[in-house]
Amino acid sequence: PDFTAMRYIKNINNVPQVAETHDYPFNPNGSVGGITAVTTPEGRFTMMMPHPERTFRLSQMSWYPKTWQNESKASPWFKMFMNARKWVD
Repeated sequence: PDFTAMRYIKNINNVPQVAETHDYPFNPNGSVGGITAVTTPEGRFTMMMPHPERTFRLSQMSWYPKTWQNESKASPWFKMFMNARKWVD
């Protein structure tokens, strides 16, 4: 069974062939098949490689588009944590 929860893809919204996902910058860690997150069979636990907890604020990012600036100073990764909190509540 495939327990892949997320994979790196090219920025054209097409899942590339496996060989293409080995290329930087589309696959920064060089994982086979572009795998970046795996989950358990029932989906209760998921592990990720990008470490979103390291860049939940814009000031933690080395670069970001100016269109991401907002009053909360939260990065797009922060939405993942907000969604998880909503799901728990």
